Amino acid sequence: MRINWIPIRTSPYANIAALIQEEYEFRAKMTKILLEYLDDSNEYDLECISFDFDTRTKSFKVSSKTPEPIYSELLKIDAGD
Repeated sequence: MRINWIPIRTSPYANIAALIQEEYEFRAKMTKILLEYLDDSNEYDLECISFDFDTRTKSFKVSSKTPEPIYSELLKIDAGD
């Protein structure tokens, strides 16, 4: 799983340790969700999944760099399907 920090350069006032902790917590939570949801499909490679991390709002979204069909599947999870 890849996490892309956006913007790449953070403010000099940003608490980098807090941002790293946010990423760590998201990564742990998302790994659990992915392993449960994608359990039936061994065709997915978790290494190809990317998320964008908006360091200003501390929010995550599926990156458009994630290949299909997993991109669409992850959007369904995100939408609560």
